[in-house]
Amino acid sequence: MNATLLARFAAELREALRWHYLDEPRWFTPVLSLPFDRARNHLVVVLETPGPFTFLREASPFGGATAPVRFAALRGAQVEEVAVSGRVLRLDIITRGEEHLSLHVSLFGANGNATLYRGTSPVEKVGNRAIARKETSHGESATPAGPMQGRFALIATRRVASAAPRPPHEAIDPDDNMLGVFNNARSACAHAGELILGEAQALMLHRIARPARKRLDTLRRLAQNLENDIAGARAHADERREAEALAAYQTQIRPGSDSAEIPDLYEPGHTLRVTLDPSLPVHVQVEKRFRRAAKLEKGLAHLTRRHELVSREIPELEAALGLLAGVQSFGDALKLYEVMRAKFGIALERSAAGPSLSPRKAAREKTYRSFDLDANWFAMVGRSNLENDELTFRVSAPTDWWFHAEGVPGSHVLLRPRGGSAADAPPARVIEQAASIAAHFSKAKHSGLVPVIYTRRRYVRKFRGADPGQVKCERETMVMVPPRLPAAEE
Repeated sequence: MNATLLARFAAELREALRWHYLDEPRWFTPVLSLPFDRARNHLVVVLETPGPFTFLREASPFGGATAPVRFAALRGAQVEEVAVSGRVLRLDIITRGEEHLSLHVSLFGANGNATLYRGTSPVEKVGNRAIARKETSHGESATPAGPMQGRFALIATRRVASAAPRPPHEAIDPDDNMLGVFNNARSACAHAGELILGEAQALMLHRIARPARKRLDTLRRLAQNLENDIAGARAHADERREAEALAAYQTQIRPGSDSAEIPDLYEPGHTLRVTLDPSLPVHVQVEKRFRRAAKLEKGLAHLTRRHELVSREIPELEAALGLLAGVQSFGDALKLYEVMRAKFGIALERSAAGPSLSPRKAAREKTYRSFDLDANWFAMVGRSNLENDELTFRVSAPTDWWFHAEGVPGSHVLLRPRGGSAADAPPARVIEQAASIAAHFSKAKHSGLVPVIYTRRRYVRKFRGADPGQVKCERETMVMVPPRLPAAEE
């Protein structure tokens, strides 16, 4: 982001943001949103390509979708000061516990970052760039040097994120892209920010569509291969027919023969010409044919079931890809991504500029269904067997609490402390609420009372041959609860 534009925007942002209270910040690559003024305004930061850039908007960039929580310590905190140094925007914040923190948003290069500091120690960070750089130093002056005053034209010479202000009377190069003439930096940044948010949406759709199309191509090839295998497996009836005929007339076949013509037991008056292996006794060949026929018959049932599943998934995935053309906003793109993640297991493809995520980090970037139970505890719920595995084995900490309806299929529910340690057991009321959520998201949701087991996550393990979502647990406790949800869902 241009340093002069950021300096002027920071001066106006100070008036808009200072002494306001923040709501819970949300992050979904590449967008960070810091709602304030009771979520009537949002400071939006696009940290990666097509950013970095920051602007103010009234509506959440995620629309009705729910992005993962970041910087949870800032929820309910008050903004004490807004300052800028170079291309680093700094928010000094007082938390509800009277703790002084500082959020540094670095907006230089192709990819920026946002880092929360306690004193000089980094507490939490999102984005890709390294923290160590002169512009992020704590010792710099926080006062911008001579920001431009009055009306200005906003010019993008290469890309919108690097747009720079110029006096409106200056001659504009025809190769430059003038975004408009503005009276203040807030409106200029909002105009440019919406363009960048649109580019971020297009980038997200590309990252969703490419792996989805690859999966669709894979499914189509798999369906064709399964059809070929099914056609071959249907020969089990002919194989058994020959085996039974050989078993009935094996004493009449000369040892060492490479073929034989024998009566067909199923069609009197007809004969079967059977190819034999001269090196094997006939009775051994009979046994092999019976085993092969049984294997083909068993395989046919498995192949048919698998082909049915693949054949159902192909049109569903085609329909999901068709929806991509109708996406209108970043929030719609995020909701579509979550549906495709839950239904098809399709992960968001990273851009070439950003480092690839490990499976554990990718799972933590994902949005899960969640519920606030009180000020200190919240619950996360898996939407599918794949999400159950992710929550339990990639997202959770060993000290988190794990819930599941006893004896019936259902969602894994993870009970976590908010911004603290799970060393202490949650209150009985919170345990009952989490258990009721697990009961609601199970096959026993229509029962009056449902048995639900819970234990520390460290006592939940996978077993050999387990399918996604299948686990075994130890040291569990059972409670009987009605299946119901808290009053509001995040």
